[in-house]
Amino acid sequence: MIEAKNITTAFGDRIIHDNVSFHINNAEIYGFLGGSGSGKTTLMKTLIYLKEPKSGDIFMFGQNLWKLKESKREEIKLQTGVMFQFGALYSSMSVLDNVGVLLREYSTLSKSQIDEIAMFWIQKVGLDKKAATLFPSELSGGMKKRAALARALVLSPKILFLDEPNSGLDPIGARKLDELVLELRDNLGITVAMVTHDVDSIFNIFDRFLIIDNKKIAFEGSIKEIKELKNNPLKELFQMRRG
Repeated sequence: MIEAKNITTAFGDRIIHDNVSFHINNAEIYGFLGGSGSGKTTLMKTLIYLKEPKSGDIFMFGQNLWKLKESKREEIKLQTGVMFQFGALYSSMSVLDNVGVLLREYSTLSKSQIDEIAMFWIQKVGLDKKAATLFPSELSGGMKKRAALARALVLSPKILFLDEPNSGLDPIGARKLDELVLELRDNLGITVAMVTHDVDSIFNIFDRFLIIDNKKIAFEGSIKEIKELKNNPLKELFQMRRG
């Protein structure tokens, strides 16, 4: 679904990633890991048109993202959904209107049709009809995450990008959100690319992941593969997990 080849990113003269390559397979849950400031979110931004790489190529659905005409790029955007770290919900809109905003922008559906589709996804992510009437300021942290996830799904994307979806949630809420992501992948066949610091997500839902360290990719593969490494970058996490 996604292939990045020899990607270099930078802010001014400061290199963030130096000639990195990775790929994300169809219908897998793929993680971006690394220490604070390693550039996990920056790397994801190159996949969603928010940060142009300094050099290299990114292919999505077999097309070179950053070399497409804007009209073609827009077509690919509509096949992806993005959930930002802090939700990015519009404070002046109810949950129902927040979830339906992309349909209002990119479809010719009637208001009743938009509301029906938005309500479907609101309930799909575990919120109820009452929650749909609330405004972001009236939501708990977990509810905000679910509302943002519903909005990311409303166009039925083939690829779902999640930036720190578990941040700010208690352990139970984080696990429930992981279970929801896994259910969406298993039931709908969505490809998921996820930035996280959450240890349990690494073990519970990732099919594969990469680890960024010192501007390079220190590892790309599965939990099984990293366990077999002599110099395991996640050795301490494995020890914590056993404890």
